[in-house]
Amino acid sequence: MSVLSAMAAFATARPGSELVGETLLGTSLAAGGALSLNQWWERHTDALMRRTCVRPLPQGTVSPRGALLFSLSLSLGGVGLLAISVNIAAALLATATILIYGVVYTPMKRRTRWATEVGSVSGALPALLGSAAAGDLASRPGLVLTALLLFWQMPHFFAIGWRHRADYRAAGFPLLPVFDSTGRRTASWSLGYTVVLFIVSVVPWALGWLGPVYGVTAAMSGAVFLVYAGRFCRAPNREGAARNLFLASIVYLPVVMSALVIDRLVAR
Repeated sequence: MSVLSAMAAFATARPGSELVGETLLGTSLAAGGALSLNQWWERHTDALMRRTCVRPLPQGTVSPRGALLFSLSLSLGGVGLLAISVNIAAALLATATILIYGVVYTPMKRRTRWATEVGSVSGALPALLGSAAAGDLASRPGLVLTALLLFWQMPHFFAIGWRHRADYRAAGFPLLPVFDSTGRRTASWSLGYTVVLFIVSVVPWALGWLGPVYGVTAAMSGAVFLVYAGRFCRAPNREGAARNLFLASIVYLPVVMSALVIDRLVAR
């Protein structure tokens, strides 16, 4: 999803821009580096959780040293490729994504429930990276997509966190769903962020930044997303509601992202 968001921002910043292959490869390498660094850092806690205990490091199929070297190779390769073949701004944003996700967010998960918000920053930066790679860091579609990613991740990850709270508790992660025994706070925060997401998604249309293809799609998709977030708040059985909110989140983002790209291409 990080790579797709970067390429969507790239396509909408300056349609027809060159360096598509270099941007795609560099972003993919950097994203892989960040994710593998996360798995190297969390190899011990991954072994304590059912959803992650089958990963290569807990299973012993990859050595910690090999995993770290692999992560560093991908990270340096991605950043280097972007710096040499694309531009320095894209390389710096890739570096920031890797550092925030792999070096800041990952250890923060052991210390504070606000780690989720910090992690959302690294998830939003690839959209800026795509705009920078196209030579227009301040591209309005890229800025909109960055904002969408920032707030979309919260209900998405809170739904995951609630469904797997026992795993996170076993691993010692003090995330919000872990110490929220009823799920009321987790659901309320999910709804709050979804409301903000809806507002952020329709304001660019109201301001005339983007056209009706994006605006109508964002409004309708956001309204459906709000319904599922509201059900998570009201449901007596939050397990099913959390699952449905998670599924709604993974449908919402590709739909709105596609509408953003189509809207920009139609406006050419």
